[in-house]
Amino acid sequence: MRDHGKRYSRLNDTDSRREKLSVMSVHCHHAVTYLSAVCTAVLILACSAETSSFEGTVPSGLDLTGVWLLDGSRSDDPPDTEAAFREDRSASIEGKQANSAASIYFASQDFPVISSDRLEIEQDSTSIGILYGPGKHRDLVWGLQTKAAWQVDAGWENSQLVVKSSLSHTRGVERYELSADAETLVVEVSIVAGRDRESFTRTFVKKH
Repeated sequence: MRDHGKRYSRLNDTDSRREKLSVMSVHCHHAVTYLSAVCTAVLILACSAETSSFEGTVPSGLDLTGVWLLDGSRSDDPPDTEAAFREDRSASIEGKQANSAASIYFASQDFPVISSDRLEIEQDSTSIGILYGPGKHRDLVWGLQTKAAWQVDAGWENSQLVVKSSLSHTRGVERYELSADAETLVVEVSIVAGRDRESFTRTFVKKH
């Protein structure tokens, strides 16, 4: 009986150790799985994090600060307001989709440089503020940001200030380029609204 008791005791000890090892193995497996999931999530976030497409450092000596007046002879006309409303109204009555002119007109309202005849700009090393007219002002920092639901990326590329804006199916790119003598500012604007595309050039001269 004593021998049987010792044998049973040893068997119970062995089973207990096996159970403990099994439990530890399960815990280790869960821990490894958890750490693996955390590391994977961190890697995914790191890889998917959006970064600006442009430089965040202002090119040496490049300053857009000043008051700029439109040179109409070297600028495209803004979209025709009356024509856009007329075409949009006609399309609504006929149950059709608004045509290109109407789509571009409404999209262009979010790019006031297209219709502005005067720009007042203040620029520093990290940001820029542009006054397009009464009640039309925009402040931008270099990099990614959200402005009134628009996703905006602003920065420098080949000595140009570039501002990319996107909202739903509408995208716009503005390129501000200063002349070598710093007396002329040319702004190229391209807009994509759905399937419609349009480009505008606006030329401004510095006021003294």
